[in-house]
Amino acid sequence: MASIVWGRHPQEAYDNPYEYDAQDQFVREAKELLTQLQLKLDRFTMAFHRDDQTLEKATWMLALDLIDALLESVQLFEEKRHRIAFRLFRDVVETMYLLRVLHSNKPLAMKALHLWYEDETIPHVESRRHIEKTEGREAAFKRRDYYVQLSKFTHRTYRAQLKSFSLGRDDMLVHDSHSMGYLVLPQTIASGLAVLADLIIQTTDCLKQSGPIEPDEVANAWLVAIELHTVPRRFAPV
Repeated sequence: MASIVWGRHPQEAYDNPYEYDAQDQFVREAKELLTQLQLKLDRFTMAFHRDDQTLEKATWMLALDLIDALLESVQLFEEKRHRIAFRLFRDVVETMYLLRVLHSNKPLAMKALHLWYEDETIPHVESRRHIEKTEGREAAFKRRDYYVQLSKFTHRTYRAQLKSFSLGRDDMLVHDSHSMGYLVLPQTIASGLAVLADLIIQTTDCLKQSGPIEPDEVANAWLVAIELHTVPRRFAPV
C-alpha cells in the first residue's frame, strides 16, 4: 500500500517520527510521481516562442517550476537539509496560487497574465481575494493561516529556527549541522515530509485544473508512482 506519509497531518507525523520505512517509501513514490509529471511536461519543449505571451506558455513554465521545486525539496529532505526545503515550500504555494489566478476566467486573470509577462509580481493577497470570491471567506482565512505558517520558515522566526537545533547537556542548544546531519531531529524530518506530501497532492490537483497536463495523465502518474492505486487524502486547505 502507499506510504502513510501521504495525507498525514504534520502533528501526527511529529508525534510518530521513527517510521523510517514509511518515510523512505514516500521519498521513492514522490520522486517517481514528480518524474512522471516532469516527463509529461517535457513534450512542450520547443513548443513556445520566446516572445509568446499566451496563457498556455505561462502555465507550462510555472508547472515546470512547481515540479522542479518539489523534486528539489524531496532531495533536500533525503539529505536532511530541511532548512532550504522549508524555504521552498512557500515558493510552491505562491506558484500554485498564481496558476489559479491565471486560470480564474476573471478580469483579474487577464491583468495578472499581462503583469507577469511584464516581469511584475502578483501579490499572494490577490490569490486569497480570488479564493474569498470563489470559495468563501472561511477558505480564504484557512489559506492565509497556512501561508503564514510557511512564511515563518522563510522569515526565520524563533520556533522555525529551533527546528534546526537539538538539546545537549543541561538543555544547551546544538545546531544540527554538526555530525553530518545525525543531529537533525527526526520530528523535524517527519513533519516536514508530511507538509511536502500535502504540497505534492495540491500540486497535482492544480495541474489537473490548469494544465498543461491532462487530468487522466495526472491520474496515471499516481498509478505508476504508488502501490495503492488511489490518490491520497489531504489535510490542508486547497
